[in-house]
Amino acid sequence: MERNESGSGIEALTYQTLSGLSYWAGFVGVWTLIGATLGIIGSIVGMIANPFSAFGLISAIIALVMGLRLRRTKKELELFIHTKAPINLEIGLDSMRSYFKIQGVLIILAIVFVIITIIAVVVLGSVFRFNFDNFNFDLSNL
Repeated sequence: MERNESGSGIEALTYQTLSGLSYWAGFVGVWTLIGATLGIIGSIVGMIANPFSAFGLISAIIALVMGLRLRRTKKELELFIHTKAPINLEIGLDSMRSYFKIQGVLIILAIVFVIITIIAVVVLGSVFRFNFDNFNFDLSNL
């Protein structure tokens, strides 16, 4: 893939780059929306049996918002390709920025939960081992 080094700014953006970005934003957006919709339905049905399914509903709603951001990115990039109106490019890129910000926050939260889980396992494991070491097994009476 060759890059046009002579231009700067909006003029340097190639049709191939923007159309590829638009295509993949649309593709991932559609599948994110499908997954989010199934997640919302599953969470609502699951809340009948387990009220804690509300946490699944929250994550499905977040995924829905992310899918909508990608679909908006696709729409705005396609408008920019056809009209060359800079506002469409700005809106599309801002929508993509929002998608990445949400995804980044979710990654940070996942890392925090993993660290908390590791700490909890280590602490509970040492407490259990301490109690287990002090427990006297006397199998001679059996």
